[in-house]
Amino acid sequence: MENLISSSVLTTLSDWDIVTSTLDTKFQDSVVGLSDYKTILRGDNGDLLNVCKNSYTPQTNAQFIDAVERFASVTNFPVEAIYEVDRGKKMLGYLRCTETFEVGGFEFKDYLMLGNSHDGSTGFFVGNSNIMVRCNNRFAQQFRMLKVRHCSSLHNGVNQILAGFESYKRELSGYYKTLDEFSKVEVSEEIKQTLIARLANLSNEEILGDKEISTKKRNIITSIDESLSSEMEDIGFNLYGLFGGVTHYTTHVLKGADESGMFGRAKILNLEGYNYCKSVARQVLSC
Repeated sequence: MENLISSSVLTTLSDWDIVTSTLDTKFQDSVVGLSDYKTILRGDNGDLLNVCKNSYTPQTNAQFIDAVERFASVTNFPVEAIYEVDRGKKMLGYLRCTETFEVGGFEFKDYLMLGNSHDGSTGFFVGNSNIMVRCNNRFAQQFRMLKVRHCSSLHNGVNQILAGFESYKRELSGYYKTLDEFSKVEVSEEIKQTLIARLANLSNEEILGDKEISTKKRNIITSIDESLSSEMEDIGFNLYGLFGGVTHYTTHVLKGADESGMFGRAKILNLEGYNYCKSVARQVLSC
């Protein structure tokens, strides 16, 4: 699947599944079973994915693949990929949105994203991932209203999400409307520097010059500034270009970033930038 994941992981979820096992501990040379807990392991190599209570009901790889395929059947969106993240602790599925999107003359590819985890870090969720074609900048987000917690009734929860597909489309439409609003708001140097300070996690003392900024943070600030400046030069000196700079940084510059943009530091920074731009746009456009 172009620009989303490496080709080596397109089918990994169908190659293995999880197994559960009892949890034992050693006490005074005796093995004691912990009856209230169990482990979740990879069935192919035995790697530990989770230690959880017996009441926790994980979704198997086969069940996740089935859920992705049922989404594809309901939405008529073709399946692009189903794969593992973080050595199998999380899993993602992509369905290609058949509708095209364009903002400010720039084309986007959009994907309905499904996700779940074996380590309990997230429940079954629906979100979207979009890529600006000109530069492959990526932004992904979960739609909270469609999120389902891990439980024994997970199968029913997935059916509820299928019924909520219209909510996904409304959220997606709202997102591109927001990007269009971004393109109408010019960016001052103050707005740009405020965002850089947030993304670099500068303290008030560092912002005011009362505390010296470390070399590591200065390097981060320089990298973020370069991404923001280059994208605004190409896209426009507005919030649309500014936000494009954020996704450029998290997609192409940030080291160790999750390729999907759905987890980790990339997700945090993207949402920080998106919410900041929304706040500025709201203030400017309401005047």
